[in-house]
Amino acid sequence: MSKLNIDQRSIRDLLTDKKSDFLIPDYQRPYAWGEDECSTLWDDLFAFPFPFPGDDYERFDSENDEYFLGPIVTFKNGSGQLEIIDGQQRLTTIMLLLRAFYDKFANMKDKQSVKMREAIARCVWKTDEFDEPDMERLKIDSEVASDNDKGEFLEILREGHVGAGWKSAFARNFAYFQKKIEQLVSEWPTYTVYMATRVINNVILLPIEAESQDTALRIFSTLNDRGLPLSDADIFKSQFYKHYSDEGRKDEFIRRWKVLEAGANAIFRPMRGTPMDELFTRYMYYRRARLGIRDTTTASLRDFFGADGYAMLKEEGTLGDLEALLGFWHKVDAQEGFSDRVLRRLFVLNYAPNGMWTYLVSVWFLSNRDAEGNLDPLSKRANLEALGNKALLEKRVNST
Repeated sequence: MSKLNIDQRSIRDLLTDKKSDFLIPDYQRPYAWGEDECSTLWDDLFAFPFPFPGDDYERFDSENDEYFLGPIVTFKNGSGQLEIIDGQQRLTTIMLLLRAFYDKFANMKDKQSVKMREAIARCVWKTDEFDEPDMERLKIDSEVASDNDKGEFLEILREGHVGAGWKSAFARNFAYFQKKIEQLVSEWPTYTVYMATRVINNVILLPIEAESQDTALRIFSTLNDRGLPLSDADIFKSQFYKHYSDEGRKDEFIRRWKVLEAGANAIFRPMRGTPMDELFTRYMYYRRARLGIRDTTTASLRDFFGADGYAMLKEEGTLGDLEALLGFWHKVDAQEGFSDRVLRRLFVLNYAPNGMWTYLVSVWFLSNRDAEGNLDPLSKRANLEALGNKALLEKRVNST
């Protein structure tokens, strides 16, 4: 049975823990919260100490009043960091909000504001052995491969400002919180430090630390039926990213992956999983055929490609195979490069009760293409028509 560490904690308790060292891993999706989500969060946090407005902030019960923000699902990776599987958006946004409060308290000299600024510093930065914040070491890091703006997020946390020309979601949301805090100071100056205090002390998160990545992903899928759980392709992306980065080809991979993702999104409409999952599924049948696997029980994508430490994804030709296969299905989708007779068969096959025919055709294509990824123009028509006849025969047998 998988072991879980679950402990309801305030923002202050969670982030000031010496063991809190969060990583948004490379396979995560980019930060996506916009002003609507930040506005909802701000309004909720603003209204959560229920006596306000009315300036009766002393009626707040600091021992019992709580606002539950949601779970943070993580697992500890080989470097000892807590990789975030669920909660990336809310934790990132909270860090931006805390940084905005930290800057505002820099100009306030009253005792409560000074103490609050010190408390926030221990949430944003790691501390040394004397519990002093180390401004060179943040409590959170991001390696999201497809997020070109992650550097802006880390720079905002370090320096507390938005650079000229920055248009990322991080920059926009940080500026939004700065504006809201300015309004708060202007309209209810005595309440500002109380709001910040109640955010870090009484806003509750539910950190769930799993023992492995797979366990964390299963927990996320169970807890969250509204969000977008990480797909198999997201995990595969991280393996490709690490492999190509180790070879000094990170930028090449990012460019090629973006083209693959855009291409798959344009033509695949799978009933389950993502368009990239569909591409990997079609490719899996080709690799199964090469390995001589005849088992009628098909392994899951993650189990199949995850074998031997994702060795299959680290082969030099794998990414090229995927690109070639996607290119072939783009031609099928666009009905380019085939005779009318072949196109008629492809049209009929589209009405098959399942997608097995696409796996057969994918195996056939990858097995018969030449070194440039093209099909022999003399045999292409005959081979595809023969395969089409076979697939049609199987369709008739299955329907009787």
